Amino acid sequence: MINIKLGNKEFNVDVADTSEKKEKGLMDIKELPKNQGMLFIWDTPQHVDMWMHNTLIPLDIIFINED
Repeated sequence: MINIKLGNKEFNVDVADTSEKKEKGLMDIKELPKNQGMLFIWDTPQHVDMWMHNTLIPLDIIFINED
């Protein structure tokens, strides 16, 4: 888990930097503390599809580019 800051907000995030971690994501998680989440990392900018299969919690998605 790493700590990241976006603007004036701080988040503790697990890093999904492998295919396996990206595929699993937050599936089957029953509770997620406030300001905690998952950061998905791709080597190059690209179009990706996200799905919520077996996701038991409500999610917000934020897309961040290299800028």
